[in-house]
Amino acid sequence: MSEHALIVFIAELILLLLVGRLLGEAMNRMGQPSIFGQLLAGVLLGPSVFGALAPEWQKAAFPGTAESKSMLDAVSQIGILLLLLLTGMEANLRLLNRRFRAVVTTSLCGIAVPFICGVALGFWLTGDATQTETSRIVTALFLGTALSISSVKIVAMVLMEVDAIRRDIGQLILATAILDDTVAWVVIAVIAGIASKGSVDLWQIGSILAVTTLFLALSLTVGRRFVAYAIRWTNDNLTVEVPVITTILVIMFGMALTTEAIGVHTALGAFMAGLLIGQSPILTEHIEGELRGLIVAFFSPVFFALAGLGMDVRTLFEPSLLVMTLLVIAVASVGKFAGAMIGGHLGGLSWRESLALGTGLNARGSTEVIVASIGLSMGAFSTELYTMVVAMAIVTTMMMPPMLRWALARVPIRQSEARRLEKEEAEEHESLPGIERALVFADRSANGSMTARLAGLFAAKRQVVTTIIANADEETPGEGAFAEAERAAKSAMDRMSAENASHEDAEPLLPLADLLQVKSFDEASPRWTEAVKEAAKGYGIIFIGIEAPLRGGADHFDAQIGSLAQRFEGTLAIVLNGHLLVLPEGRGLNILVPTGGKPEARLATEMALALTKAAGGTLTTLHVYDPRNDDARSYGDRAGLPVLEEARRLGERSGVEVRGITAVNSRAEIGILGAAHSGSYDLVVVGTTLRQAPEMSLGSRSAMLLRNIRKPVLLVTR
Repeated sequence: MSEHALIVFIAELILLLLVGRLLGEAMNRMGQPSIFGQLLAGVLLGPSVFGALAPEWQKAAFPGTAESKSMLDAVSQIGILLLLLLTGMEANLRLLNRRFRAVVTTSLCGIAVPFICGVALGFWLTGDATQTETSRIVTALFLGTALSISSVKIVAMVLMEVDAIRRDIGQLILATAILDDTVAWVVIAVIAGIASKGSVDLWQIGSILAVTTLFLALSLTVGRRFVAYAIRWTNDNLTVEVPVITTILVIMFGMALTTEAIGVHTALGAFMAGLLIGQSPILTEHIEGELRGLIVAFFSPVFFALAGLGMDVRTLFEPSLLVMTLLVIAVASVGKFAGAMIGGHLGGLSWRESLALGTGLNARGSTEVIVASIGLSMGAFSTELYTMVVAMAIVTTMMMPPMLRWALARVPIRQSEARRLEKEEAEEHESLPGIERALVFADRSANGSMTARLAGLFAAKRQVVTTIIANADEETPGEGAFAEAERAAKSAMDRMSAENASHEDAEPLLPLADLLQVKSFDEASPRWTEAVKEAAKGYGIIFIGIEAPLRGGADHFDAQIGSLAQRFEGTLAIVLNGHLLVLPEGRGLNILVPTGGKPEARLATEMALALTKAAGGTLTTLHVYDPRNDDARSYGDRAGLPVLEEARRLGERSGVEVRGITAVNSRAEIGILGAAHSGSYDLVVVGTTLRQAPEMSLGSRSAMLLRNIRKPVLLVTR
């Protein structure tokens, strides 16, 4: 590669990035997807505008030499794979389970009708005006696919824009778009395989379908577990910067090469990699954000600007080609509407719901641009046909928001949907739903045994991947912290599975083997040192159970806990008085939690609800009010009605019946002690804050409570 070619390539990238991002910003401010601005950047820099106004300058900026084209094409192809990776990661397969019948019928009909119409249109269009390098059947198949699928990314973006992403119909639209994309990339892969062979026969199609089916089956079974293990192992064991990003890219490129090797397009491998990576139980928002930043900041604007660069909108000024473009838009829209409405009705939806579904799925956007780019690169699309398809993608996406608002206004909100929306809105303000990983540090004391049990219940209820630190000699089958946590988690999951059997929209539970992990160290290894190192690997909560967690006057933690607390930014759950827990087999936990308006009290309430739901039993919330404030407060405030009612609502959303009690005392810790000792509670969950200087310590009231309480305690602090 010559130095001049490299300079030209870098200049081209600067132009594409700068103009693409600026126009993308302009489109965002106008309420449109930023990819339209990036496409427009390519159109402006291409033959349509820049080339028409200043052809010599345009030729100098984009000379189109073999070297220049090969480098830009390489960036574009990587951009396609990364965009498909991101699309797959954003696809929530659990949505498919909620309305499986409606999703499947709508997706299949919504693909089949416009696909058939598109194939027929493709045969008609491939005349002298739109000559292509491949056979007419390949062109027709590509066009049928381009006209039949929706863009998950654009659909999700528009649903958020019209504030419908959480509605039942919004979730149904998104789930159907996910299935659309999945089916589409299988179809595209098969068609690309046919095109690369240069001929069509039934044996060839059958073999491609068989190999593709085997690839999908292996990906969704063995591949899913391997990807989850690879991400977790990389995150936990490598010390270089952002190792998980590298792992994700290696997985994506590896699967893309696999699909290429079996004779289908690399697009399917990249999309499937995204699906598997998105299901990883420890894919943190931070990691996903870093990967998204790389794609959105560089590859997306370059790819879509290059896609626009390949368009020549001047061809649309020819009356015959303009009519063809309008025909492509009409076939795509009417076909998708008709197919989705038929499928929705077959799936048990009302005509109004089916209309909204068809409207939502009519957004094409980025997916069609990618399909069209693949078709253009393989010679299945001419420049004219490519321009028509991209124009269709832009027009249908711009039509969607106002039409969807109109359609959604005619779909009434059911009572069950209203309750779900209220629950999800309330959960946004909770702390526990944001926790993805839990760490357990438990010794062989009674506190350690109780900690392991509570951690197992928590892991099962919240479906949080939990790692238990243990010494090698603690791995005796049926003994130790891991075995204790496993028994508790299995009992809770059996109970949850029985409950979920009666709910069609229940989320599937993680396998127990994926939920609980153990990390063993030699007896001589300083496990606190290992715990501190492990805590820095993306954990949201640490359960601690050691024989003597407090020292001094019970106002200071053990020095090692204090050291860990100073370095850890998440939640700590520390067990005390574990030797007092006496719980007959088969009986649930009776829990008391002091509550109030402070964040630490709410966090303790959330923890108590999770444990009660997992173990069964009862939950009692306690409010202590100071009688000295009687004159300044209403009776409801004195009795703690607002905070007790909030706890009751939290319990209702969690499926836990909550009993509220009040106590009168000028000292809250005395009121809590009295209530704890007067009731038959198995566990008291206490929320508190830690004082940072000069060392990690409890406040005087919390210290007094812990010195005197004669009940098992779970201290929750952040």
